[in-house]
Amino acid sequence: MVHLTKEGEAEHIHFLLALRTTAIHVLPKTFKDIAKLPADSKKRWLESCLKKLKSLKNRDVYEIVDLSKGRKAVKNC
Repeated sequence: MVHLTKEGEAEHIHFLLALRTTAIHVLPKTFKDIAKLPADSKKRWLESCLKKLKSLKNRDVYEIVDLSKGRKAVKNC
């Protein structure tokens, strides 16, 4: 748990749980959904997403690489 708290994971989890325990919310599935939220909610979601990506990067879960020649990127819906 200390490792998760250090990387901001616990805060992300608490944020998501708080959303689910308050009013009925439809959780956004894409960044387009997040863009449609009220300003305060949008800011919190974006901050949470960035913290999650940073945490994954710090744990070497992924790395950003150049696209191979002749390949197409997957479209984010």
